Amino acid sequence: MSATAAEVFARRAAPGEALAGEAGAIAAACHAMAARFHRGGRLLAFGAGGAATDAQHVAVEFVHPVIVGKRALPALSLTGDVATLTGICAGAGFDDAFAHQVRCFGGPGDIAFGISPDGRCGSVLRAMEAARGLGMLTVALAGGDGGALPGSVDHLVTVPSTDPRVVKEVHVTAYHLLWELVHVFLERPEVLSEEVPA
Repeated sequence: MSATAAEVFARRAAPGEALAGEAGAIAAACHAMAARFHRGGRLLAFGAGGAATDAQHVAVEFVHPVIVGKRALPALSLTGDVATLTGICAGAGFDDAFAHQVRCFGGPGDIAFGISPDGRCGSVLRAMEAARGLGMLTVALAGGDGGALPGSVDHLVTVPSTDPRVVKEVHVTAYHLLWELVHVFLERPEVLSEEVPA
């Protein structure tokens, strides 16, 4: 039994270490996000299936910080309005579920934050395409090889695992890091007009 437990933990070790190796990329994403928030931008979060709950978690972290003294930032999950989601899906199809909302709510000063465990979710990809068309900052979390997301978003954090449980667990750590570092940058607004050090 202890050997099985060790194997379960071992599957999580390398992806967690890989996230630590992405410190420069994560800092660059946070710097860009903080600059958008500093100028009045909003974050629109989205993902399908289990990633939908992560999108809601991301939004509430920014809107209602659990750390005393951190400021609330405007964020909205595009996964929570059942009437809107089902209405769009019935008319335009599921792949347009988030893109339609991005076009309605997003603007060039905002942030699109997509989560796709394998990087191949059609609704996330279509929303990122719509966001880029609007001039939004695009940030995504993916797993595996990133699927179709590498090269199609401004900032991508990829968990190098094909196990969806491991990907989800590391994504939770990743978006908590993003939240925390965004606030670090916002507490030093003088650095928001500079390039972030890698």
